[in-house]
Amino acid sequence: MKEIAMRKFVAFLAGAALCAVPVSSQAYEAICGPLGVLHYQKEKSYGGYVLYTNHRGGTRTYLINLEGSVVHEWNHGREAFMAELLPNGHLLRVEQGPGSPVTFGGWHGTLREYDWDGNVVWEYTIRDKNRVAHHGFDRLPNGNTAMLIWEKMSWDEMIAKGRDPKDPTVYKDGFKYPDGKVLEGVWPDAIIEVDPSGKIVWEFHVKDHIGTAKDQWDPNYHLPFGYIPAYFAGPDWTHWNSVRYNPKTDQYLVNSRDWGEMYIIDRKTKKMVWRWGNPYAYGAGSKEQGYARNGDQILFGSHDCNWLPNGNLSIFDNGTMRPSGNHSAVYEIERDGTFNGGKIVWSFKTKDSNSFYSDYQSAAQKLPNGNWQITSTNNGHVFEVTPDGEVVWEFVNPMSGDEPYCVRKDKNPWTQIHRAFRYAADSPQLRGRDLKPIRKLAPSCPDWQTLLKYKPSPNGDEAPKVENTPASDQKGSDYAMPKK
Repeated sequence: MKEIAMRKFVAFLAGAALCAVPVSSQAYEAICGPLGVLHYQKEKSYGGYVLYTNHRGGTRTYLINLEGSVVHEWNHGREAFMAELLPNGHLLRVEQGPGSPVTFGGWHGTLREYDWDGNVVWEYTIRDKNRVAHHGFDRLPNGNTAMLIWEKMSWDEMIAKGRDPKDPTVYKDGFKYPDGKVLEGVWPDAIIEVDPSGKIVWEFHVKDHIGTAKDQWDPNYHLPFGYIPAYFAGPDWTHWNSVRYNPKTDQYLVNSRDWGEMYIIDRKTKKMVWRWGNPYAYGAGSKEQGYARNGDQILFGSHDCNWLPNGNLSIFDNGTMRPSGNHSAVYEIERDGTFNGGKIVWSFKTKDSNSFYSDYQSAAQKLPNGNWQITSTNNGHVFEVTPDGEVVWEFVNPMSGDEPYCVRKDKNPWTQIHRAFRYAADSPQLRGRDLKPIRKLAPSCPDWQTLLKYKPSPNGDEAPKVENTPASDQKGSDYAMPKK
């Protein structure tokens, strides 16, 4: 767990020659730093290939090897939120379009399926004045596709469900954005399942399960008034961000950022059968008590829940607005068979929050060998750790939009990755594909793996030495790659 902070410190020293900024000897907080593959221990890594698409600005999806070479790419001509490979080798990608009724973080409205050659073979759009698809999706074994949507509830409907009309987060005349636009109503979540023809064949709506029972969503629970941005406490009420189906149990697993909880929804009964992360949300625990006192709440701003093959669950806990301090972590949770029971049986976080923290989005994928691939969205940071927390691969996205950079600076910050996926060469997604390297993702950049090698001191308390400091031959502002 020390290695990210140590390696990033060395990266900053090496990058200082390129960036011409002072070096801090305490932590890796810097205006600029190296981009690309920073570290790779092949003998300890799971190996395979990484799929990702830029969250902002980029129009392509990349499949890269762990040395940072592109082995396949899709040029879509439009921006996206995230993409995932299907067992048939097709790419399922969420994309934005005009006409969304809300612009909460994560909205998109359209899901497109591309074949290996980039042809659109299926798409589904749900984006009208009362509904819009957002965040996660899951392709089911029967060919159906599950999606998350926000749907509008009017002020009158919400009050009828029990919301206190004096609650300051209830906007009878609509929520007013800083630019003067007005958004009416509250927008709770729903799951829809569509078949290949686009017909909705199953659905679950939070608005049908509002109440004060333990398996309902309390109409008067929400983020504190004044939370920034303010719509988190008002119209963006529940804010689910991931959905995963379990064919063995016929259940859905979803996660709420705003409530700090994970839920299991039984597909047959359409009932919540498990919840975990914040017992205060349903009156079973104590509220956070201010600075450094979290109460009984465990998850703060979490993302990306997943079923694991061993029956456990995983979650990326962003740690946003945690009273004891903002610090991200990844958890594996073992349930105990009760409605709200679960314990953390594995976790990862760094000692220095500057090394690993993302206040929004992000993801964690447990790999077949027990390692974990972790995506920290804010800085496009993707890395692999062993079960004991050793970092064996580390990558910081060099693509800002569709342009490669060698060094991240404040003027080229848009390198975010919502979620990266790892696939083995013999996985159903890649089996039989030509995976020979096509080109380097950022071909003219320094070999950061070599430049950032270090030998830790025996007691681990000394700053590592830079073995080589490169002289920059990059021209132009922000160290962009030269245009061909």
